[in-house]
Amino acid sequence: MTLPVLVEEWQFACCGDPFAVGDLVHWRLSVAEDDHSVPDALVTVDVVTGERVGSDHGREGALLTVQGGPFAGVTAFGPALPVGGPVPLTGRFAHDHHGLLPDEVPLTSGRITRVREAVVEYVQHGDALVPDPSTWRLQDVRGFVDGTGGPLFLVDLQLAG
Repeated sequence: MTLPVLVEEWQFACCGDPFAVGDLVHWRLSVAEDDHSVPDALVTVDVVTGERVGSDHGREGALLTVQGGPFAGVTAFGPALPVGGPVPLTGRFAHDHHGLLPDEVPLTSGRITRVREAVVEYVQHGDALVPDPSTWRLQDVRGFVDGTGGPLFLVDLQLAG
């Protein structure tokens, strides 16, 4: 089973290393509930809240560790959920390359098995433009090369170990 991970183009455009199918990567992840995400990126997992942490960029949250299932043991930065037993969370995992996450978030290692460019149309919602969830399209690509592709990629990550 592979973990779907969203990667925003801007994370790599300025200073990231290109990535492609077959590459072994070590990425810091966040997990968040998200109503506008690529449907194929959404997962439902049981997470246990760990220590509360904050980043140098003012983001506050907690270390969340997946309990059970194919993603067991993955720890990511996420919302500060109630402490106690496993809490179900439906959301998406995303990669951070620019140090926006606390250093306490461990690296997740895995091999890239698929990369898809995600394209969506935006609609006006109040004062903001938001993705129209009914318009998401995914197109297989070899990987990320600076200056090509859209603003968002969905990477399938075969977890190591």
